[in-house]
Amino acid sequence: MKTPEDALSLWLAQQARQLGLHTADMEDADPAAVTSFARLVLEELAARGLIAGACAIGCWSQPRSARH
Repeated sequence: MKTPEDALSLWLAQQARQLGLHTADMEDADPAAVTSFARLVLEELAARGLIAGACAIGCWSQPRSARH
């Protein structure tokens, strides 16, 4: 059974591949691709309530209660 962390890891890996990013040549990576990936990561972390993020209309995400 996959955990949410596994799903996030797989999704992030897919996004990195689509942007043509890998650690073997970060020195030559397209700055726009790196910026796009960083934005994706930060938005996902904010959506999970792990970092502060901008509120967007229609965004219903909030941190889960620790009591559940």
